[in-house]
Amino acid sequence: MAEYDRLLSPKAHDVIRDLAHLAGDLRVELCPGGRSNLTYRIEDTNSHSVILRRPPQGMVLPTAHDMAREFRFLSALSPVGFPVPSPIALCEDLSILGAPFYLMDEAKGLILRDQKAAKDLSVETRSKIGSNLITTLAQLHSYDPSKLGLTGGADPFEYLARQLDRWLGQIATVNTFSTALIETVTRVGNALRNRMPTTDKIGVVHGDYRLDNVVVSADGDVVAVLDWEIASVGDPLADIGMLGVYWMNADDNRSHAINGTTKLEGFASREELYDLYGSLRQIDPAQILYYQRFGSWKLACILIGVVERYRKGASGGDTSSIDDYPALIDELLEAADPH
Repeated sequence: MAEYDRLLSPKAHDVIRDLAHLAGDLRVELCPGGRSNLTYRIEDTNSHSVILRRPPQGMVLPTAHDMAREFRFLSALSPVGFPVPSPIALCEDLSILGAPFYLMDEAKGLILRDQKAAKDLSVETRSKIGSNLITTLAQLHSYDPSKLGLTGGADPFEYLARQLDRWLGQIATVNTFSTALIETVTRVGNALRNRMPTTDKIGVVHGDYRLDNVVVSADGDVVAVLDWEIASVGDPLADIGMLGVYWMNADDNRSHAINGTTKLEGFASREELYDLYGSLRQIDPAQILYYQRFGSWKLACILIGVVERYRKGASGGDTSSIDDYPALIDELLEAADPH
């Protein structure tokens, strides 16, 4: 793989060693689970490890995979005590890896990507995870973005409209899916635009907040929130809506789930998470339904981009299957459609 060759090159070794204060030969390992930006664990001869993040090879959808954005959000949130990996360095010299990348400390703990990863946790620990995720999300949304230095871009009150425009624009570049599916994406997106609520509170928006983007301890505490590649400042309810898309109740019958972990005994229901978030942020949980539909549509757009990349041979070394993704995309679009 060209990626491994570049990471193992003497020049890359020297730069990474210098930036992260590593020693000796470096061992490079592709971390599992990444469908978008690529994540590598790098360990030196002293068993000191760091994490490297870079864009995928052969990017298909424009404007995503912004390394400087991820690094900026980590750099803003780490000093105020929000649980994120500590950023180390951003490198935008394309001669090193052929793409920008950044380094951060490794967050040690569990990433619950599937039921197998959670089966050894007690029912009591599983019950804590949902409330801890919501408490952490409410903490994120309590920050004033201007005090974190995260303002100055597009109007945050236009976040939803901007997201709709962005994803519709990127979907228009896709050419490995049927015209009928692209037309459905466009129709549902326009229907959501017609029902778009007015944003009255703004905050830091993670953009893809879900269980397997969080490192937890064996006791169910949140150690670090990962994957800030589409973070922004805008309507924070988009995050709780996206969490609801991924969070499956025990009786949910979605046939193509990305992560069915939360169907295990002990995990809170989606509605319990919404109620807790509503109490912490003083909002009516009923408001979240629109954002869950919006999150389903956005995730369908994201997965279309993933499948497009993989079909064109740009999987970045990930060998896991995406065979269920087309059916999942259909289910997500059905869930998103406000009819």
